Amino acid sequence: MSNLVKHYQNSMKGIPQLTNTWGSMITLLDKILVEGFNFVSILSITKSTPDAITATINLGAGHGFIDRQVVRIDGATNGWNGDFKVLSANTDSVFIECLASHPQTVAGTARCSTAPLDFEIVFDTPSDSTQPKRAYRSTNPESLGLILLVHDFCVSGAAVNGTKFAKVGVVSAMSDIDNITGVQMPFDAQNSNANWGWDGTYHGWTKWYYRTYNNGNGGSSPDSTSALAGNSTYNIVGDGKSIVLDTMHSSFGAHAVYGFCEFYDQKLKSVNLALLASGSQLKVPQAYQYFYSWARGSYHLCNEAGSESVSGAGLKLNALIWFDENGVAKWSRAGRNFTFGTLDESQQFALVNFDFISTLPILDVNNSPRGVLPFLRISANQKTEISYSTGVGKYVNKYTAGEARKFVKYTVLLESL
Repeated sequence: MSNLVKHYQNSMKGIPQLTNTWGSMITLLDKILVEGFNFVSILSITKSTPDAITATINLGAGHGFIDRQVVRIDGATNGWNGDFKVLSANTDSVFIECLASHPQTVAGTARCSTAPLDFEIVFDTPSDSTQPKRAYRSTNPESLGLILLVHDFCVSGAAVNGTKFAKVGVVSAMSDIDNITGVQMPFDAQNSNANWGWDGTYHGWTKWYYRTYNNGNGGSSPDSTSALAGNSTYNIVGDGKSIVLDTMHSSFGAHAVYGFCEFYDQKLKSVNLALLASGSQLKVPQAYQYFYSWARGSYHLCNEAGSESVSGAGLKLNALIWFDENGVAKWSRAGRNFTFGTLDESQQFALVNFDFISTLPILDVNNSPRGVLPFLRISANQKTEISYSTGVGKYVNKYTAGEARKFVKYTVLLESL
């Protein structure tokens, strides 16, 4: 079954964890984007009638699959190979959606696994490399075919025991993992390695953080401060062309959302791409003191040009846009953020609190609407929870406020665009 939205969470069986160890993000992305995980032999598949559109996959105890995820069947010899949505999971089986044309039973030596998003690794470093790099690209023929380039190691001289993050960018072409031959985003013509290297002040540019210092809702810490031990909770969702990562990279509500998102650009009347990453608005020095741990995310709000202005917080979306308004591959920064709420007389956000979410528009640097981002929504709910909603499916709300003028509030849909 094609065009399924797939989601992942840190509690899934066999999924890699985001730990306080360099390389953790690439290890996770390899499984999510390309390889899949949790391969379990299928004991049987049964449909109640020959033309039923549901089936039960019998797997045995401890299979580890969960409600609403997407599983992949391979090794079948009678048409059962493919991806299927799990409607419900029991101790020893899963109940899936299928087609009336699927056989009533399975033939062959079939197995079931958590389905990946079907990207490919165009170039990479050896598996034992101490400087892991990946060039991922969607295999969907309708995608733009752009490469998500990821470096996940500490460049020599930078703070190896500090915060952990993957340096990320978008490129159009490469000759190998170390040589970019096409357009890249972001890019500084005066310093071609600005997004990937260490110059004594800046350790990379646009980043996906996955483990940070435990500064909670107050205090401050630079990237050089040692990160908190343990694993980060996360949710990931994608459709084979786009991916969104929601993570809590420390504790006390250190939420961050990142993305590699294709979207319909209403100005171009065609597809564009946005990279959501910390540092998109301004490069942040390694020694910069982040006042709030969640300020390292891409979607957050700050109504003052104070302590967080250098981090690109402000009222800007920390995102980069690939095509300009003329359809030229010339990257630019996104414009204003959106939120539910108003400013009171002291210029603080008066928060609303009701169960409502809306699409997240992306504006260009001139604050001109370009489209809406997949999977992401503006949230008016102050709770942090995973729940179900008719017509929306599974979703996660994230809300944290250090004080009224600085907060993060968004929703990630896990089953639909």
